[in-house]
Amino acid sequence: MPRPLNFRQLEAFRAVMLTGSMTGAGHSMAISQPAVSRLIHDLESELQLELFQRKGIHIVATEQAHQLYREIERHFAGTDRIREAARAIRLSTAGYLHIGAMPNLSAYCLPAAISALLKEFPEVVVSIHPDSSVNLLSMLRHGQLDIAYGSPPVEAGDIDHDPFPTTHAVCIMPKDHPLARKRQIAVKDLHDQDFVALGPNSRLRMQLNLAILQAGVRPNIRVETLHSSSVISHVHHGVGIAITDPVALVGPQAENLVIRPFKPTISMEFSAVYLRSGPRSRIALALTTLLKQVVADELRRLSRSKP
Repeated sequence: MPRPLNFRQLEAFRAVMLTGSMTGAGHSMAISQPAVSRLIHDLESELQLELFQRKGIHIVATEQAHQLYREIERHFAGTDRIREAARAIRLSTAGYLHIGAMPNLSAYCLPAAISALLKEFPEVVVSIHPDSSVNLLSMLRHGQLDIAYGSPPVEAGDIDHDPFPTTHAVCIMPKDHPLARKRQIAVKDLHDQDFVALGPNSRLRMQLNLAILQAGVRPNIRVETLHSSSVISHVHHGVGIAITDPVALVGPQAENLVIRPFKPTISMEFSAVYLRSGPRSRIALALTTLLKQVVADELRRLSRSKP
């Protein structure tokens, strides 16, 4: 059975990669440069890899070192989270809350909800991870999140979810766009229009593609981007029109844009998602209540402000 790798050697290797030198690594680890060199030499011997090449007084990381660093960084990311959690436990009576959220929630609604949460739980420490729903569910299942705000899986399995009110996709465009005169945008109106599209793996894009295919129309896609906030920015700069989730329009980024209902209806659903096993954090439950209120209030304000 192979013996475990020496953590101090891995720490030295990571420090050299981050600082670019043995001397810099020594300073960051509070040890001498020769001690770092010995740790690196022993690690190279243990792994039978050449990690650094000496170029005069400098060292250069090899391709093997870069590949190893990517693997080791995943390990240290986990240990850093443990350290942060331990720090929070020492300093906080409320604890540490790991949450994940879709980027369109992370930009505006979530900060407003967290601000209210911290007034109720002033000593809680919140860690936020914006990502796609698929990645958030994976993190939740691996114990990296206490709660996720995203699209629930079709097959619930080990997942419970608390749904937010369903929203419906809207069409956005600059105020001087010819379609701004219409009170409602139909899929046929998208034909030959310069268009800003979400990435092909988003649920909204998949539903929109089906509607476009059935209608036999073809928008002129100018930009394809992963996040709704980027879509809005491109529309703001006149690149094209777009179909997006109204939650992404909350906040100042939608100012000076025209928002119109879109047909056929494309429903957008997201939930507070938990693991079915294990207790739910009372802080996570409180945040969900606050976030629901923020989303509802902002969507009402947005609907009142439509030009």
